[in-house]
Amino acid sequence: HMTVIQVLEAGLDLRLKDSLEVSVTEGLLEKTDETFQFSHDRVQEAAYNMLNSQDRAKRHLKYGLALCMRATLDDNNGMIFTAVGQVNRTGPEIIYSAEEKSLISASNFRAGRKAMGLSDFGSALKFFERGIDFLHNDHWDDDYEFSLEIFDCAAKCAYAIGDHEKLKLLSNQILVSARSFEGKLNVLCYTINLLCDASLLDKAIEKCTWLLSMLGVEFSWASSRDTTLILVEKMRSILSGHSNEFLLQYIKMKDHSKIIAMKVLSRLNITLVLSRPDFSPVATLQMVELSLTHGMSPMSAIGFVYLGSMLASLGHMREGSRFVKLALNIVQLFGSKELAGEVMAISTQTAAYVEPMQSAIEFHMVGHKSSQEVGDIRSASLNFLLYCGGLFWSGAHLNRVKVRYEEACRFMEQHNMLSMMQTEGRWKINKLINGYESGIDIPVVTSKHCVDDKNLYARKYFHFQNMYVTFIYRDFGKMKSAAEKFIESKFEGWTILVAPGAQAFIFGLVSFWIFRQTHDMQWLAQGTASKDLIQKWEETSEWNFFHKRNLLEAEEHFCRNNYDKARLCYNVAISASKEHKFIHDEALACELAGHFSFEMGDMSAALEYFTRSNESYYEWGAIAKATAVFNHAVFTFQNVNAQP
Repeated sequence: HMTVIQVLEAGLDLRLKDSLEVSVTEGLLEKTDETFQFSHDRVQEAAYNMLNSQDRAKRHLKYGLALCMRATLDDNNGMIFTAVGQVNRTGPEIIYSAEEKSLISASNFRAGRKAMGLSDFGSALKFFERGIDFLHNDHWDDDYEFSLEIFDCAAKCAYAIGDHEKLKLLSNQILVSARSFEGKLNVLCYTINLLCDASLLDKAIEKCTWLLSMLGVEFSWASSRDTTLILVEKMRSILSGHSNEFLLQYIKMKDHSKIIAMKVLSRLNITLVLSRPDFSPVATLQMVELSLTHGMSPMSAIGFVYLGSMLASLGHMREGSRFVKLALNIVQLFGSKELAGEVMAISTQTAAYVEPMQSAIEFHMVGHKSSQEVGDIRSASLNFLLYCGGLFWSGAHLNRVKVRYEEACRFMEQHNMLSMMQTEGRWKINKLINGYESGIDIPVVTSKHCVDDKNLYARKYFHFQNMYVTFIYRDFGKMKSAAEKFIESKFEGWTILVAPGAQAFIFGLVSFWIFRQTHDMQWLAQGTASKDLIQKWEETSEWNFFHKRNLLEAEEHFCRNNYDKARLCYNVAISASKEHKFIHDEALACELAGHFSFEMGDMSAALEYFTRSNESYYEWGAIAKATAVFNHAVFTFQNVNAQP
């Protein structure tokens, strides 16, 4: 490729190099190889200010146009940034040639696409905006395809960097000027995303179903859970006759309206998961059915990853894993980088029920990076949040988890994804590190968010976090109240996530404790049901669930007065959690074994268990909780020793 100086000399018929060499001799410039630079910033400033603003603009335009033409001819991506850097210092008001304006618009568009490829969406948006500035007044009529493309790219970048005001302005232009429904589709999807980001889930669902009706695809709201289960079994039967290899070689979807419908269904699906979970399988099954009827498309990956997650949640873990892997293969087959982040978010959560959690969750950061690279900020945020949650429940040191949560929250603040921020995560960690009485009792923003909006998942998650902290600090009254609200949340999802595994485990322990205090049989039944669920998951991941099942069995035996069996199960749970690197569960198992031993009157064993619990909590980074266990042990044994 020619250098900038060579391009300008050839394009403008100038002898620039000779003049530059003279300036080097006079000490105004410095030369390294074939590169010239000013000897000092003040020299550059003085030289630049020798020209008035109008002359400077004309020279920037003259040099920039020459570089734009050469960059276009040579397909030189490096030079295009230099070229638009020059012409963008001018304005369209000093250019009268329609041909020159078109060249500048096209060059800015090319620079913007290059910046998008480098995941620099902020710079890309600036290039696209300048390209739009240089479009002539009738560009929607005279150059429709280019106008739609540059506005569409600008809208995508505005969404990627969280500039919702610019996104609305750009979207309005497209919605007014686009000649077809297809031309409006991308910004309509951004609109749905914005509604979700603002927790306006009902409006997002309404927009999705309207779009589907425009495409001739009707969404069924008449499905009950029993009916859905029948449809799931029917789909399982159909797919049992097709291997993953067969499906990867299946015909490709060519009906464009169906391809668009698949995209809308994917947006509808994620919205339903949060607000109306009973209907999310309908969207999933509809995507899979469209793929089998009309052929595979990149969006088929979304349908199959949610199908796999749904089957896993119903207990068909190995079958679910099969379709999760199929979804990842579909992404590779089509080279669908824009979908990789969302598929990895769901597939990684499913993998955490099959593979060791500590290693499985690391793929969330791969999904986070992949999503960032293509401007999918929602999936990037989702992967980051799921990673933080996975770190906590896998027993990572709390200081590390805290740092990652803070990074995730900063990322979401920077990209205007405030509705996805989960303040309970940091609140919970703060309680464990700094103490039960530290900070406010409940994350106020999250509490209001759960009460006011339609996000059923967020509401149940909130009550669970409250139940967990009050359980850990042995605040029975508040814990029982939180457990009752957790039950009332009535969120029964069809997607397997790490959170339900943690919820089943903790809720089971909570239920057994409440039963021992109240003798209310419904709590014993709740605890037993949680244990049975954990035991089901143990079939595919002994690493993650063996110690949990044993701790729940210990608590159940304690409730049923099977004390020898309880003692055995406590010890197995402690040993297994240590072996499998779940330090937080080891600490909890030791603590509960301590309470059990104290109730049995075995003071020596209780002291040993509480001591081990204190050490394990401290190793986990839960300094305040470790201190609370120590203080409880000291207080308890002082009272025992003080008795006559």
